[in-house]
Amino acid sequence: MASALLRQQFVAETFRLLGRALGAGRMACYAVDDDLNLHDFVCWRVPGDFHRLYLREMHACDPLHIRFIAAGGKGVTALAEARGNLPGDMAAAYDRFLRRHGTVDTVEMAMRKDGRVHAGISIMWTAADPPPTEATYALAADLHRFIEFSFANLARPARGDVARRAAVLFQLTRREAEVAALICAGHANPAIAARLGIGLATVKTHVIHILAKAGVENRTALLARLGPA
Repeated sequence: MASALLRQQFVAETFRLLGRALGAGRMACYAVDDDLNLHDFVCWRVPGDFHRLYLREMHACDPLHIRFIAAGGKGVTALAEARGNLPGDMAAAYDRFLRRHGTVDTVEMAMRKDGRVHAGISIMWTAADPPPTEATYALAADLHRFIEFSFANLARPARGDVARRAAVLFQLTRREAEVAALICAGHANPAIAARLGIGLATVKTHVIHILAKAGVENRTALLARLGPA
């Protein structure tokens, strides 16, 4: 619990630092699993409808998604340089999505540990914010070095690690292992359904199967066997 609280405090202080230093009005921090899926979002001044639509469908059109920028090895990537990661029509659709929700520019910070991206921060500017300049991007790159070092020391095991452990221990299917990892991360059934894009009834069925295969009666007992995600 102490380490979770420390992570929350660090993320909050990081948001304040980046907001003051870069003039950005919106930010989101997230964890990255071994399959480069994003989870455990913490948002700062991000409109709820913007975030929900991103999770539901627009992440597939995001040229700054970790799946597109991880291989490049950069710590900070600006939207303008990432547009080529996707076909022009998809990049244009994402631009329209940003503008519709009041975001005029964004950069992505990728946090690596042992060569693997384990977390990231989306930094967004609105029309009400001072527009970012080349000096802003350069400052973001400088700040990234310190933030990445601190994130690495606070990093918790990737969700993919918990999923693999659950699959091996309890002979779960891949989907059951994903659900087990999200349970261990503290998510309720509706949140699991939204994150995995499946129905609530399907999640409930998976949970029944997971508990049965693990030989436990409830989520608390499952968490005790697998540890927090």
